[in-house]
Amino acid sequence: MPPQVNLLDLRYTRGVVKNLRSLRTAAVLSLVACAGVACSSDESSAPGSGGTGSGGRAASGGGGAGGQAASGGTGAGGGAGTGASGGAATGGSSSDGGAGDSAAGGAPAGWLTVQNKRITVAGKGVFRGRGANIHDTRSCNACTWGAPDVAEVKRRIDALVDDWGANFIRLNLESYASADGRVHWKGVNDDAAYLADVVEIVKHIGTKPDTYVLVSLWVDPTFSGLGWPTTATHPLWKTLVKSLAGSGHVMFGLCNEPESNFNGAEDANAWKAMNDTVQVIRDEETSLGSYPHVITVQGTGAWARRLDYYVTHPITAGGGTNIAYEVHVYDPASEFQNMFVDPAKTLPVVIGEFGEQDATQLMDLATQNDIPHLAWTFHMRCPPNLLVENSGGGCGQGMKLEPTAWGNVIKSRFAKPW
Repeated sequence: MPPQVNLLDLRYTRGVVKNLRSLRTAAVLSLVACAGVACSSDESSAPGSGGTGSGGRAASGGGGAGGQAASGGTGAGGGAGTGASGGAATGGSSSDGGAGDSAAGGAPAGWLTVQNKRITVAGKGVFRGRGANIHDTRSCNACTWGAPDVAEVKRRIDALVDDWGANFIRLNLESYASADGRVHWKGVNDDAAYLADVVEIVKHIGTKPDTYVLVSLWVDPTFSGLGWPTTATHPLWKTLVKSLAGSGHVMFGLCNEPESNFNGAEDANAWKAMNDTVQVIRDEETSLGSYPHVITVQGTGAWARRLDYYVTHPITAGGGTNIAYEVHVYDPASEFQNMFVDPAKTLPVVIGEFGEQDATQLMDLATQNDIPHLAWTFHMRCPPNLLVENSGGGCGQGMKLEPTAWGNVIKSRFAKPW
């Protein structure tokens, strides 16, 4: 059993902004709240358990850090083929649209690329990816108190893909500025074993036919006070690119959730941070002779809810090639048009996280507009949880992977063709 984790529930009240009416709750270690992802003047702290009624997140029990991210794969040639993962019911790539992507962009067959404002699978067409967030061996801080367990992460990937029918995973990488009792906590440049674990997990995802992964830095001490990548983040991306360069089933997610900035005053600064980091990745890929991976840049504010600035200011680094724009949605259906439907008219969009609120309508719109989407989260204690808490407050190795009511919504959806 891990030691008791000292948690601070942070309630992010969106009532001050008319177009962000949901109340989102995120539980974060008190240290991480003010160091790892920083405290903002737009946040108010409130003790007690956090609910998920409006689609927010709150961690309780033995772990839960505030933030999210994902990981990629290894092995030349990327994932094992193209098409619909797990049969027609799970989506995959469509045969319509994006014809001739490989010839037009020079991408190897099966490699993710961007064509005609949509993410595509080279040689196959539009990428119809749907799945969920899965955490690395740190497991939303639930498993940092014992030795890392790669086999448990693989087991959850197997369940999500083979049983639930997902063909898309956001692998969330988390690291911290200090141990504070954790057994493993350092980033990929300071912990060679952790990097090897990440690569092994990504390689495992690559063994799943037509399954793709968004490798994201979720919690990281190098992020700015507003959650953007900084120059201190760049070496991490160089290492990840070098480790995953030959993997066509991988996308890279630069950070988790740029905070506050509801009125757009910081948009230009957020854009520059993203653009500079994209350039670092592209330079590393060029030096390695790698085809450029799809990179997702996160919404410029309101916890990655805002893509409006990118509509008029798309990323330019690397010629703007293979860039997608990631939004996190914990809002009512009345906000969906502004949050992802309208931006998707001119940008390739990924819904990197979404919660329970109006989820069916969200998935309907995402499928209608060929927008890949990822539910939050395949975990038992990092709300809103797709899994029932069967760990007894521990890490959850070997626990029954039983879907919650929220999990059943997602599992049932994946059983239907896209």
